[in-house]
Amino acid sequence: MTITEAPAPHGAGPVVLIRGFAAAAVAGAAVACVVVGIVIGNVALWCVGGGLLVVTFAAMTVAGRLKRARRPPQEKHRALAMIESRRATSGESADVPIRFVLTVAPDDRAAYRVEFSQPINLVDVPDYRPRGIVVVEYPADEPWSVRIITEPDQEWAARAAEALLDSAPESSLVKDPTKWGSCCLIGVAGILIGAAIVVLLFRAELFRDEHTGGVKSGGTGSSSSSTTTSSSSTTTAQTSESMLQDGRMRRTAAEMIATHSPMAVEFTIEDHRMSARGVGSGESTAAHPPIDLRTLPYERLPGLVREARTTLGVSDAGTWRIDVDHDPKTKALLFRVTVTDAHRSAFLLADALGRVTQRGAR
Repeated sequence: MTITEAPAPHGAGPVVLIRGFAAAAVAGAAVACVVVGIVIGNVALWCVGGGLLVVTFAAMTVAGRLKRARRPPQEKHRALAMIESRRATSGESADVPIRFVLTVAPDDRAAYRVEFSQPINLVDVPDYRPRGIVVVEYPADEPWSVRIITEPDQEWAARAAEALLDSAPESSLVKDPTKWGSCCLIGVAGILIGAAIVVLLFRAELFRDEHTGGVKSGGTGSSSSSTTTSSSSTTTAQTSESMLQDGRMRRTAAEMIATHSPMAVEFTIEDHRMSARGVGSGESTAAHPPIDLRTLPYERLPGLVREARTTLGVSDAGTWRIDVDHDPKTKALLFRVTVTDAHRSAFLLADALGRVTQRGAR
């Protein structure tokens, strides 16, 4: 009899690992798009995330079926085996899952040990005693995928009745060499990296400070002053401290409202100046609705100024200006933040929730 060694383990190759990592990264990014889109109220983003999830699942399902369809049917080998040990893992039904350790003795290779689980009918369990001989079957290229043949044909049943086998050493135990641990680790890494990329891309919208707009301000212990003047229908407030200081915009607006109508058709904010032009005769129309100064999200505006300077490449030493208006189509509030330095001028548009809708250069 020719005795050969068991086939060398063939684990998941680099191509399989790369494919798995890419699929996991896309899935992680898709889930993150859905979550981030819901958090920041971006419908398009979570729709994209949901679409990516569906496409990824469909692609993985189709790829798995194609792989199984292309795989030729494997040749099955039969061999005698001796039961080294058995252990029931549960007993809630007629078929009891038994954990077997066998010594398998193929006709064409060295004997080896294998460990697996197989359900056995409760009535037949006494027939599978330690040191008993059974007939097993396994794929030619997967000697670890062993299954006991509960009703072998006459030839194999006769061989099993006459056979005497020795135990294979424990070191010969054969396991499934597929590197599921590495695959799982790579999959988790792909999901985390995909999600992290999405979070980083939308970090400005996610982590904006709701109270200060994300702008860190200095202490307010020093004295500050505010002067409000009115000329015709225009009210202007001058402050000695920057409007970007914590709460400065809302306090200045409250002072203006106290001496001026809360409704305006034009409203602008600069570093030390706030100006509002009141509603004159015939100026408030459906096409140009008034701006209610009491409802503006002043706490979000400093964050928009910082985001404009950061994303539009304008120096912090330059000037900035916020113009409040209504979208001509939806009539929703619209904030135009213009930042200027010695080299360039740029702007961004944002809605009442502080979500940037457009960026551009002037």
